Amino acid sequence: MLLTPLARLVTMAAIVVVLFAGFLDADQSLQRPAETAVAPGAEPVETVTVVMRNLRYVPDVVRIRPGTMVVFANEDDRPHNVVHGSSPKVGTQPGLFESPILQPGEEWSFLFTEPGEYSILCTVSAHQLMGMVGTIIVEDIAGRVEDS
Repeated sequence: MLLTPLARLVTMAAIVVVLFAGFLDADQSLQRPAETAVAPGAEPVETVTVVMRNLRYVPDVVRIRPGTMVVFANEDDRPHNVVHGSSPKVGTQPGLFESPILQPGEEWSFLFTEPGEYSILCTVSAHQLMGMVGTIIVEDIAGRVEDS
């Protein structure tokens, strides 16, 4: 069955509308902050806040004890996220965490339980290339925050 040019145009427009509507719905679900999951009975030792402002994490280096909740607060005028940096090579382990996209005024938290050094970066609009990177250092010493 052959379609007239007008029928083809209407069909293509309908397909574009359906795809665009699906994209908008998926984009909205990515932008909703996730609830922070904490095991029953597990209480954070302390809470530390890292602010996202001017395409930076402030502070960009944080030293904490295991069991510390880190709250990432977007105080910038643009969206950001927090991604545990991992190797982009195929076959490597994925990062430990990835926040949803946080709109200005939104927050997201992660409970760090294991000692280690966790590189963080913002992957929204390649903000990591503009210097939006940082490090969370989890060690068995008294927690302190450092500005670099």
